Amino acid sequence: MTVKFLVFADLHVDIMHDAVARMPIILEEAKRQHAEFMIHLGDIMYPDTAFLKEHDDPEKMTGWFKNLRDDEKLAIRKMIAGSGLKLYGVLGNHDMDACSKETACLYYGMPGPHYTFDRNGFRFIALDTNYIRQNDSYVSYDHCNYGSCKSEEVTWLGTDQLSWLREQIMASDYPCILLSHAALADEVFAIHDRQKLWDLVRECNQDKRRVIFALNGHNHIDGVSVRSGVPFMSVNSASNVWIGHEYDCVRYSETISKLYHHITATAPYWDALFAMITIDDKGIHVKGRKSSFVGPSPYELGFPKEKFYHISRPVVRDRDLPLTAMAGDGVIDYDDPS
Repeated sequence: MTVKFLVFADLHVDIMHDAVARMPIILEEAKRQHAEFMIHLGDIMYPDTAFLKEHDDPEKMTGWFKNLRDDEKLAIRKMIAGSGLKLYGVLGNHDMDACSKETACLYYGMPGPHYTFDRNGFRFIALDTNYIRQNDSYVSYDHCNYGSCKSEEVTWLGTDQLSWLREQIMASDYPCILLSHAALADEVFAIHDRQKLWDLVRECNQDKRRVIFALNGHNHIDGVSVRSGVPFMSVNSASNVWIGHEYDCVRYSETISKLYHHITATAPYWDALFAMITIDDKGIHVKGRKSSFVGPSPYELGFPKEKFYHISRPVVRDRDLPLTAMAGDGVIDYDDPS
């Protein structure tokens, strides 16, 4: 059994001025490397205005970034549709800034907020990490409603989805790969019910190795953590690392900074980052991409390293990960300092 796919995360058309230039690079590499399909791990862009007016409540249109550059969004949708490659996705937290989950799923062609698909003898399980916990109930992200919540209230899978996940894993004849936006294994910017997930994975893998790998976006960093013997990989953003307006820095020009209001709160990468992943009988093989920061790095601006669970680097590193259970618990350190 062999499967080969390209994965990318957090393109953020609503922040970056050159997302339209990054997308064709991703698509061209997927075709050049003969990827069978692609996966995005959330936060590509808000739906365009016309789509929102047709499928959502125009009176509720909002958003952290409030980007109405619909020509860029439509261009990217056209590129993806014309690539001939199937694009599977998960919902990012910003995907519901301007709409409901139902509208976001419709925009990205997803069958629902969480779902499964099988390819070449592997089951991929797309999870929805966008729930607010209120007492004992879980409420979906919807039109930026999570923005006013306390940090411990946001980013949950919830009991119902965990039960569904167990069913999907145990019913599968294939090894399973978990997909999510928020991290499932890190200690920072991760789901709050992660211990329940780790316990679930350990139980499901007790008599047979059913869950072999997990991928997430959201944190705009590159790193791997091991939980319950399984490697959980954070896929770096295709465009930048968000450091916040406290560390504002003009990196391109004053004009670009005025037109793209939040780009100064990022440390962009010169090149689009993504990974080609091949899973075969010998293991999980990750072929990543290196870049460099546009202007100073986050740490050169005084950004504290402890803000992220992994070190911020403009790279998705190459990796070979085993199909067998891995030892350890927490971050895997790599010698490559790049």
